[in-house]
Amino acid sequence: MIIGVDYFNYGFDQQFYDTPIPTSQLDEVMLGAGMYDEMFISVDTDIDKKQEKPAQWTLKTIMDATFNNSLEAGSINGNGHIVTRLQVYRREYRSTNTEWQLVSEFGYDKHYNLYTVIDRFVENNKTYEYCVVPLAQEIMGDLLIGPPVDSTFEGMFISDVDTNYSMNVDFKFSDLVYNTNMNKAVPLNGEYPIVTFGNSNYRTGTATFLPLTPQSEFGYTNEINAHDEFVNRQNVISFLNNGRAKVMRREDGDIMVVATTNVHTTAKAEGLDSISTVTFDFVELGPLNYNTMEKAGLIASAGKSVYTYDDDGNIVWNQEYDANDGSKKSNERYRNAFMKTSDNIKVG
Repeated sequence: MIIGVDYFNYGFDQQFYDTPIPTSQLDEVMLGAGMYDEMFISVDTDIDKKQEKPAQWTLKTIMDATFNNSLEAGSINGNGHIVTRLQVYRREYRSTNTEWQLVSEFGYDKHYNLYTVIDRFVENNKTYEYCVVPLAQEIMGDLLIGPPVDSTFEGMFISDVDTNYSMNVDFKFSDLVYNTNMNKAVPLNGEYPIVTFGNSNYRTGTATFLPLTPQSEFGYTNEINAHDEFVNRQNVISFLNNGRAKVMRREDGDIMVVATTNVHTTAKAEGLDSISTVTFDFVELGPLNYNTMEKAGLIASAGKSVYTYDDDGNIVWNQEYDANDGSKKSNERYRNAFMKTSDNIKVG
């Protein structure tokens, strides 16, 4: 052992005997003098006797190179190009008539190593699969397809790209009107009118529900906090009046892209005005496909997180460091770099 030097010659406090998992700063490996089918590196020490690698990339995976027309070993394959953006697509699992549909697109930032996408626009009782596609300018990388995901929920929900509200308490749905357009002309010399139909085919209706805070809805408290209920109700009203397209999802599998209008409230009962129902009208804007979602601003972005590992290979989340100007900066060390005291890292 040479004092101050570890396997990869980085850091004073990461010597042979101080670091049980010597993968600090490892983002490149050179292999030679052999034929290799795959290279897999992980900090996960919970390996069974079979010593089989996980079927999917996990948070503790460092590298996984399959040498399939590429020397890349990350969780995405940019075909050797510098990745600038990432796209997430969805399709119905094992369906013969559905194509990949874009649900999220966002810029790639090297300071973050975990992106979280919430897909709020799924039908009930369906199984989906998702894929990630890296983009380098106009060049698309390989699809990385994840395992199937079951979509199951109860009740009624209304969502936009950022917010989701349940409408399960005292929910009422008016008659659903199926609107078409037509023109009727009665000729002077004819017995019957001439009717011409247009292409319009959309739905309109009215919905009512009682918005409650989680404390009241799920019985976490025995008393109604009038102020909290007022704030929650105002948030719902602001959401319905924000001028953005929304998606209404029903338990029976029906799903509609809608615009909401004519919002008003009604006290729950005489003498009980601390909680009020909210009623609104809606009009259908189009089918839930890419064209509608793109025009309506329903293509989601992604939440960004930073994680690394401690000396035992455990995941450490949300690292920031104090920059010289006093601001908080994301940790810019490599994803698999171990935390050091000298980095002034603060874990939130």
